[in-house]
Parts: sequence; C-alpha cells; structure tokens
Amino acid sequence: MPSFKQALLASTLPSALLFASASSLGALAARADGNVADFFDQGKLLIDARYRYEQVDQDGLADEANAHTLRARVGFLTGKVFDLQFLVEGEGVVQFNDDFNDTTNGNVTFPVVADPEDFQINRLQVEYSGLPQTVITVGRQRINLDNQRFVGGVAFRQNEQTFDAARITNTSIENLNLTYIYVNQINRIFGEEGGPGAFQGALEGDTHLFNAGYDIKDWGKVTGYAYWIDLEDAPQATLPSTQTFGVRFAGKHPITEQLTALYGAEYATQSDFRNNPRSYDVDYWMLEGGVAAHGFKLLGGVESLEGNGVDRFQTPLATLHKFQGYADVFLVTPANGIVDVYGTLGYETKIADAEPLTSIMAAVTYHDFEAERGSADLGSEWDVEVTGKFGDHWSASVKYADYDGFGAGANADRKKLWLSAEFTY
Repeated sequence: MPSFKQALLASTLPSALLFASASSLGALAARADGNVADFFDQGKLLIDARYRYEQVDQDGLADEANAHTLRARVGFLTGKVFDLQFLVEGEGVVQFNDDFNDTTNGNVTFPVVADPEDFQINRLQVEYSGLPQTVITVGRQRINLDNQRFVGGVAFRQNEQTFDAARITNTSIENLNLTYIYVNQINRIFGEEGGPGAFQGALEGDTHLFNAGYDIKDWGKVTGYAYWIDLEDAPQATLPSTQTFGVRFAGKHPITEQLTALYGAEYATQSDFRNNPRSYDVDYWMLEGGVAAHGFKLLGGVESLEGNGVDRFQTPLATLHKFQGYADVFLVTPANGIVDVYGTLGYETKIADAEPLTSIMAAVTYHDFEAERGSADLGSEWDVEVTGKFGDHWSASVKYADYDGFGAGANADRKKLWLSAEFTY
C-alpha cells in the first residue's frame, strides 16, 4: 500500500508546479492588504465518503464476486487571492474482503469488480480567473465534457478518473463556451498498481481536447469537438491513439405547460493518430427522443459505434459505465462494432418539507445489442436503479443489471447488484 509520501511523489509535472506555486502564496498574500484571510475564511472543506456492496454472478467463472469497499475523499478549496484559487484532495479506497477480482489482486476465478485498494492525490490544482471571461486550471483535475461519452471522470467507480492537465475556458461570446485542454497523464480507475494492458493504471501522452458549445435558448445546446488522444505505451487494441471530430445537439422544449419534448443527435468520425500502428476510419452516431411530464420521463434511442472487423470506434477516456448497460460488458467496442437500441422509463421528484427523505429518483432501462457490421446478436440487458437523498449530505442507492448474452467469455450472462450509501460535505 503506497504511503502518502509515495502518492505525493507520484504526482506529475502539473502537480509539482502547483506545489511550487503554493509555496509562494504566503509572500503574495502578505501584500494583499488583508486578503490573506480570504484564503482560508472563504475556503471550503470537501468530504466525500461512500460505502458500497457489489455482487456479480457471471457465467463461466467458478466464483461469485461479493465486494465490500469504502471510498473516502478529503480536501480543501481555498478562497481567492489575486484571482488564484487552490484545491487539494486526497483519496483512499479500502477493501473489507477479497472475494472478487479487483484487477490487481490476481483473483481471476472471480468476476471483476474494478475497485482496487489505493491511496493517492485525487485532485491538486490551481485556478486563475484574472483574465476577462477566462478561467485557467492547471494540475490534477476532474474533467467532464458534455454527457461524458468521450471524456469523463467515471464517478461511479470508487477510484475516480482524473487528468493531469492544463485547461482554458473562455465565455467572451454570449452563449458560447470554448474549452481547450492539454493532458499529459490520465489517472485511471485502476489505481497506481493497475496494469499492464486494459487495466493500466496511468496513461501518459500528448492529448489535446477542444470543445465548443453554444446554448440556444429554450431549445438546447449544439457542440462541436475535436479530440486528439495520443497514449504512449498503451495497448492499441483496447486503448488506441485516435483523432475524433464530431458535432452534438441535445436539449428539451416545452410542448404544453406540463409536457416537455426531449431530443438528442450526434455524429463523429474517428481515425488513427500518432502512436497507433493501424490505419482506419470509423464513425459514431446517436439519435434519441422522448417526453417528460409530472416527474416521469420516457426516452428511447439508438447508438452506433462502427467496426470493420479489426478496428472499431472507441472512447477510452469516457465514463463508460453510463453507456451500453450498467453490466459493463462493452467497455471495449467489439471488432464488428455495436448498435445499442435502448429505452428508459424514469421518475424523479423532490419531497417538500420531508424528513428524512428529501428526493427520490428511479429508472428502468432496456438495451438490445447487435453488431454494427453483420448484425449479429450481442445480447440484451435490463437495468434498474433507485436513489434517495436524505437531507443535504446523505444519499443511498440500489442498482441492478441483468445481461443476457451468449456463450462464455466477454459475452457471458451476468447479473450485478449494487448497494451504496454516501456522505458528501
């Protein structure tokens, strides 16, 4: 188990620069005519603790996984001094048993529950907002772009995915948000002991992310993006270096006083980039629509990731758990691609003046999967989830996934159950 000192030393160049900047903060604040008090007095303590039980029953494996884990994050966000704001946050994941394959413990007769024990710096960043309508963030940080289909923090897993990066966001033009991010390391959910291969814990490289989103009043948001992902020493079959260009539109619009239309469409094209030894060109598209009324939501859609039999459209930096079923069968796109036809019925409401339950969310989703090339059956899945919030700080949830596949191996039948309780402050 790495010590705090070891975790600190594992921080990459942006984190080291952040520490150097923090060491001179006292000298800057001393000239701030009293603003040094704002550094702490206007700061905020950050606490996030989550216990989870995860059970996995997967055909073809001798044992059933039963994982009890606890994730705790403690951090501090300072007030602003000279338009500078600092954030530091440590994270620890502990296991109460080892009856599962956490991707690092070698328990290969059990299904995977990707929550390895780990202690590290989760976030360590400095933010500068002294330029007009511009924010610059440098260091280890959380990045979620759009719906996280291409870049996200994988918040569902106990160890969050973070990025050692420099980010510039500009809002000088009304309703337009421009973001450029340079990433030199991705700190994945598998922790510092992860790897090699698909479970590699950290990925270095020169990755450039550009995202431009324009809000259309009462209709939604249109986004154009270009992502150049260069991953050094990564297995290109599962973590390819790619260049992706796309456009997305998503939003909602009232039909009547009580009924709202929901809609979304997206298209992207992807090809090889730099360290990728293969030459290919594949496409992605998504269409969805639905209605919402009185807290209920009915949504249906189709998502397609192209495959040519060898190469396929992949999103290695995404929050993959949000897409193609909670059972996480298709974290790596099949060689012949995948088409996911899905439908969701959900309900969400806030409970006024209620104690202790203050809000509840519930949803059931059905997925039908087939290969994009050749239309072979890839199985189907039911997902159910219920989340309740209690006051300002507590929440609890139940989730269940039932994937009906074929054969053994990657497409074997599996059932997953999650029970969790979380405290945030």
